[in-house]
Amino acid sequence: MIQEFLIATDTEEALRLKRNKAKSVWYAGGTEINRLNSSVEATCAISLAKLGLDTITEEGSFIRIGSMVTLQQLVASPLIPLWLKEAALTCGSFTRRNMATIGGNLALMSDHSYLAPALLASRCRLLTANLTEGGAYSEDNIPIREYHTYHQQFSGTLLLAVSLSKDLRFVGSKRYATSVQNRSAVHVGFGATLNSEQVIDHVRVFAAVHGSGVQRLSSVENAIENGELTTREDVQLAVQHAITAVDDSIGSAEYKRYIASEGIGQLFAEFLKGGAK
Repeated sequence: MIQEFLIATDTEEALRLKRNKAKSVWYAGGTEINRLNSSVEATCAISLAKLGLDTITEEGSFIRIGSMVTLQQLVASPLIPLWLKEAALTCGSFTRRNMATIGGNLALMSDHSYLAPALLASRCRLLTANLTEGGAYSEDNIPIREYHTYHQQFSGTLLLAVSLSKDLRFVGSKRYATSVQNRSAVHVGFGATLNSEQVIDHVRVFAAVHGSGVQRLSSVENAIENGELTTREDVQLAVQHAITAVDDSIGSAEYKRYIASEGIGQLFAEFLKGGAK
């Protein structure tokens, strides 16, 4: 339960408050902190509202999205690619889209994330801020796969922005839930490019599976790049074997594997038809 609410005036202060306050959490949109039965356990909230992280800008061949940009801002901005707009719209509540932020969604990296599967499939980069053990302020630019793989180690790291390349890359995601208001059973993301020799490369396949976390299906990625999986049916079968799932109130493990394989298979088929979204 939040008992103290602090407002950081700059990124370094936000990091120092987080380090010095026991059981503290950064406050972005507040959709998870304020949710009934929230997974966030904290007594102190540190607001990031004054840090100027809520803009979307072009920077050469990249689009920079501040971590406090809301899902609705993503939908409304002419700079945002269609695949990310579609991912943001999987949050069916307009009120929630006006509150939930891209940074908060990534920081949670939950099994019901609206944006993580698509962003992970895009191979975007994250701009981060941290304090060294000696207390010195530093910033970094890291691949999103690193943030996913070592997510627990980034608990004290502040996300400043998401950097999207403007390159022609196919990215798509599909969310499966009983309604847009309910938690998803599975949310999948697929991304890939065709190199100059028309060979598929830089494949990324991710699935957020309820009860089993956000998973990278590296074996499926490698098999596609090596030419071992060439049809939708091949990919679907490989995904079913690669996915980790459990039975719970949302659905059976078999059901989750099936819809994950269907979703990734559909995205792979769309990619084969050509074009970047």
